[in-house]
Amino acid sequence: MSVTRNIQASALFSLPYLNYSPVDVSNDEPALSAANITKQTILGPPFRWNYNRASFQVQLDPTVTDWGQDFLLSDVTDYGFLEQIWVTDTDGKKTEIEVRKSLAQESIIKRPGSAAIQLDDESGVLLRLNTQADEAYLIEGIYQKAAIPMTSMASLWGPIPDHKSYIYDWGFLAFVSLLTKDARAPIFFSKFTSHLLGEQDGLTALQRNIFLGNWLDLLTQQGRETMAAQQGAQARGNA
Repeated sequence: MSVTRNIQASALFSLPYLNYSPVDVSNDEPALSAANITKQTILGPPFRWNYNRASFQVQLDPTVTDWGQDFLLSDVTDYGFLEQIWVTDTDGKKTEIEVRKSLAQESIIKRPGSAAIQLDDESGVLLRLNTQADEAYLIEGIYQKAAIPMTSMASLWGPIPDHKSYIYDWGFLAFVSLLTKDARAPIFFSKFTSHLLGEQDGLTALQRNIFLGNWLDLLTQQGRETMAAQQGAQARGNA
């Protein structure tokens, strides 16, 4: 999939809506912040994209009998969030297990039923199973990669492909409007969220409601600030 569009292309898209006011006034701001927030929103949970997916595997050593629960994913350097995980036993039987947020330490030894990314820090990404493994499983998983920060107007929107620009262009415009306290921000956010959710058929109703609820809270706060500013200006004019 082609990735050729950069922040500058989205800035050009936004100019007519902003009466051709520049969006890179100082050190590429507020354009750079708007682009990074947009990208992080698109690539963050609960959204899952086939172009942003990567995998890992851990083969437990068959010569060991005390495998424990925790396994460092030393090869994973771009972790965003865990999407799916499964184990293969020594007979070749594959079993998908539940993805959890976190797990406690356990002394039980049996086939794992769930897994979580317990830590993600400077030491690496630590995977924890809900039990100590009872045999030498092959543990495999799929995760969404974290958004790579964009550092200049020339930064590409990758891994988001060009044909998804109708999502991030409206997101960029919405966040620029929010950062500059433009009263039309809710209109632009409506476009952005409708395009974004329209591409995510796999989301549950709960995930959609949580996402939309968070945006409603944000826009309600922005609306209060805009109204307060307008009322202040009106009061000064009547003084």
